[in-house]
Amino acid sequence: LKQISDWINHPQTDQTIFWLTGDAGTGKSIISAKVLNVHHDDSLAGWHFCRHSSPLENSSIAILESVSGIMASQLPEYESAILDVDQKALEKAKAEEDSLEFYRLLFTQPLNNMEPPKDKDGKFCRKFIIIDALDEIDDKYLDNFLRIVRECFPDSPPWLGFFMTSRRYDKILKSISVKVS
Repeated sequence: LKQISDWINHPQTDQTIFWLTGDAGTGKSIISAKVLNVHHDDSLAGWHFCRHSSPLENSSIAILESVSGIMASQLPEYESAILDVDQKALEKAKAEEDSLEFYRLLFTQPLNNMEPPKDKDGKFCRKFIIIDALDEIDDKYLDNFLRIVRECFPDSPPWLGFFMTSRRYDKILKSISVKVS
């Protein structure tokens, strides 16, 4: 947990992703829940816990909608910023299952137009999103989500990080080519 806290509290712009891997039953989701509970009121912007028993909740679009809704409740600036999103373009991306465009419209554009968040002392502070159990995403959706990680996460503002967990699944290992902690 110290490494995770250090990543949150001392952000390096080249370490956007903290990726926790481990075998089944080693406590990755418990750690994610602990991180959520500890940082819920300060650094946490959003979260999604993937479950193999709910494949429709694990589509790229569903994950992004879930995280966006939570972020809007956690970050008033984000809630305001998404009001400017082109709703027709967003609905089109959703209907066409164009998860890359959906991410760009709902996250990249609004987040990059926001002022970087500051703590109570006026210092730059990291916000982060938890995506737990990537390996629980059905294969038909996993490739799309991994494309978002590779192609869109690097375009996120430097103050935003992504805490992700998964088993040591070869498809995920080979796919994620962005720098991770």
